[in-house]
Amino acid sequence: MKHALKKGVGAALATAIMALAPSAGAQAKYPERPISLVVGLTPGASSDSVARELGKRLSDRLKVPVVVENKPGGNTIIASNAVASAAPDGYTLLLTNSMNTTNPSVMADMPYDYRKAHDHIVLVASAPNLMGVRSSLTEVKDLASFIDYAKKNPGKFSYGSAGVGSIHHLLMEVIADRAGIKLNHIPYKGGGQAIQDLLGNNIDAYFGTISSLQAHVKTGKVTPLFVTSAKRSNKMPNSETLEEFGLKGLVSDYWLGLSAPAGTPKEVINLLNKEVNEILKDPAVVARFDELGVLPLGGTPEEMQQFFDHELEFWKEAAKAAGVTPGNKK
Repeated sequence: MKHALKKGVGAALATAIMALAPSAGAQAKYPERPISLVVGLTPGASSDSVARELGKRLSDRLKVPVVVENKPGGNTIIASNAVASAAPDGYTLLLTNSMNTTNPSVMADMPYDYRKAHDHIVLVASAPNLMGVRSSLTEVKDLASFIDYAKKNPGKFSYGSAGVGSIHHLLMEVIADRAGIKLNHIPYKGGGQAIQDLLGNNIDAYFGTISSLQAHVKTGKVTPLFVTSAKRSNKMPNSETLEEFGLKGLVSDYWLGLSAPAGTPKEVINLLNKEVNEILKDPAVVARFDELGVLPLGGTPEEMQQFFDHELEFWKEAAKAAGVTPGNKK
C-alpha cells in the first residue's frame, strides 16, 4: 500500500512537470534577445543614419536592443551574404538598399541567390540623389558647365560613388555616355570616406544622396549640380533635374528597405512589418527623416517584393546602357 501510494505520487508529480514544460514544437515569444541590424556601408553614410534611427525606434517598441552592425565592402555583398547565411529566426536583419538590385547586373559570382536569399519585410525610405562638386573647381557650376568641362578634359574629371555598380555609378556612366564625355570613377566602400576626399579636394565630385551632401552645400564647400528626382527637391530648389536638362528616363531615388534571411517565420515578418509601418508614421521619425533628407515609405512585404523585382529589371537595363556588366566594370 505504501509502495503504491509512493508510486502514485511520483506519477502525478511527473505529469505536472510535463504539463509545465514547453512542448518540443512550441516557439518562444519573439523577440526575447537582441536583434542585429546589418548595414552594408560605413558609419556616417546616410543609410547608417537611417538604420540607427530605425534601430532605436524598433528597440523601444520591441523591448529588446536592436544593434546596428556595419559590414561594408563588396558593394554591400558582404553584409547581404552575412544575413543570407544567418539563421532565419528574425534576430539578424538587413538594411537592404538600391545596390541589392544593381549588384546582380554588375558583379560576377554572387555568393548568394539574390532572388531567393532574403525575405523582404518593408520599404523604409527613399532619398533623391545629388551630384556635388568641390567648390574650388570654379569652372563647374551646373550640369551644362560640368559637361563642357568634361569634354575639354576627357578622363580627368573624377567622381566618387559608394561602389562599382552602385546606382550612382550606373547613372553617372549612362549620363556620361549620353553626353559624350569620359569620366574617372573612384569607387568607395561608402559615402563617408568619399565625402572626406571631396572636401579635401582629392576628388572632383561625389554622386550620392542629398542627405549626405546637404550640410556641405550649406557651408559652401560643395556646389550642387543636379538631382535625379522627377521634380526639384525642396532641399536643393536651385538644382535642376536631369529631366529638365533633357536627359530623359533617368529618374531614380536611392531607397532603403528591411529584409531577413529566407525562411523567416511569417509571423515574425508580419510583426516587424507592422512595427516599422507604425514607426514611419511617428511625427518625430518623419521630422528626423526630413533632417536626413529622406522620405519615409512603408507598405506590405508583397509591395516591397514587387518593387524589388521592378528595380532588378530597371538596373539591368541601365547597366547594359552604361556598358557595365560582370567582368567589365567601368
